[in-house]
Amino acid sequence: MKRPHPASLILLGLAVLLAASSRDGMVLFLGGLGLVLVALLAATSHLRLLLRRSCWLLLTMLVMFGWLTPGTPLPGVPGASQEGLLLAADNLARLIIALSTVALLLRALPPPELVAGMRSLLAPLALLNISRDRIAVRLALTLNEVEISRKGQSSESQRAATTLTLPASVFGVTDFVLGALAGALMLGAWLA
Repeated sequence: MKRPHPASLILLGLAVLLAASSRDGMVLFLGGLGLVLVALLAATSHLRLLLRRSCWLLLTMLVMFGWLTPGTPLPGVPGASQEGLLLAADNLARLIIALSTVALLLRALPPPELVAGMRSLLAPLALLNISRDRIAVRLALTLNEVEISRKGQSSESQRAATTLTLPASVFGVTDFVLGALAGALMLGAWLA
C-alpha cells in the first residue's frame, strides 16, 4: 500500500483535533482519553517530550482556572471552586488532545514530509499572492535548526552543508479516503 501524502495526514490530524476538542463533558474526556492512549502506544517519546515541555503551562492553567474562578467553594480544597476546577479540567483536556494530536503527527511525518505537507496545504495562499515556497523554506530551516540543537551540534559547517529538499508525493486513493474521513469529522464537529 502506498504511503499517504503528508498533506492528507496533516488534514486528518486537524480534523481529529477539531472533532475531539469541539465536544463537552464526558464525551470530551472519553475522546481525549482515547486519543492519549493511542498517542501513548504509537508516539510515546514524542508525547512524553511534549508533556514535559508543557508541564508548567498545564499547572498554570490548573491554578488559574481552578483557584481564580469564582464559584461554589469546595470544602476539601481550600481556595478552589467547583466551577473553576471543572473549567480547568475542560481546558486541560483540550490542550492534552492537541498535544496528543501533534505527537502523532510528529511520529508519522519526518520533518521534510511535514514541510512538504504544509506546503501543499498552503496552496490557496497563491490567490493572495503569498509565496507558499517561502513559508515552506522558513519552516524547513526552523525544523533543521531545532534538529541540530537537539543533537548538540553547533558546527557552522553542519549548517552550511545542509541542502533543503522536499519529498515528492502524489495523491492517491488512500489520500481521498483520508480526505473524506477528515471532511466527515469536520462536518460532525460543525453540526454537533
